[in-house]
Amino acid sequence: MERILLVAVDIGNSRIKCGFFYPEDWKKEPPLAGRIFSASYSAPDWEQFANELLAAIPERTKGVWWIASVNRSATTMLLELLRVGRTNDEIILVTSSDLPLKNAVSHPDRVGIDRLAAALGANTLRDPAHPAIVVGVGTAVTVNAISREGVFLGGAIACGASIAARALHEFTDLLPLIPTEWESPPDPIGTETPSAMAAGIFWGLVGTVRELIERQGVLLNGNPEVFVTGGGGRILANALGHGVQFVDNLTLTGIAIAARTVLEKS
Repeated sequence: MERILLVAVDIGNSRIKCGFFYPEDWKKEPPLAGRIFSASYSAPDWEQFANELLAAIPERTKGVWWIASVNRSATTMLLELLRVGRTNDEIILVTSSDLPLKNAVSHPDRVGIDRLAAALGANTLRDPAHPAIVVGVGTAVTVNAISREGVFLGGAIACGASIAARALHEFTDLLPLIPTEWESPPDPIGTETPSAMAAGIFWGLVGTVRELIERQGVLLNGNPEVFVTGGGGRILANALGHGVQFVDNLTLTGIAIAARTVLEKS
């Protein structure tokens, strides 16, 4: 008998993540990925990712790919890979209408699908008595509000650390391009130019997110639970302090929840 494998795919501006969910995994609450594959789009990272991803799918397994993307060129790369390597699989390009998430914004179809999927994942984790704020950390950083009733209200979009570093380098004459994949928070007092830039970028981002959480919390009329997800999210969550939860791969969880709703009916 052919086995079903749900592959939840989060295609961002810098990286792609794929999570494998078998029926016994997606029935859990929240759904748990058995394996996760992640890569940037540059060679050789992409080639290694593609080979490992396809090799990991067992024989006599039908893949159902739910792809949530904010990067059109990377989506084309993945679709070409599946066209050649997984000819019988089912592919769904996820839109806002595919997500069982109430929405209060004017045009849900114009909201980044990663923001909506992460909000759907947070709805599963939050206490129903409290609203929630979801911070997504990536190329951009988003801070999104969910009402006590589970409605996505919208949020804010800010520059992520890598964008800020690139802007400082490209729009000045002497500032270097610095790495932003920190393992621990930079010292707030930099002793030379690169460390001073790291201090400004990281702690400026912490301040931006903290201020948005505080102001959105007032508008939510409650004590919101705060979830942080995405690359670099753990270090940011730790810097934000008490009561902030880091949840890895929250967007994949939201995609799996949406797909589960459809797959269990089929």
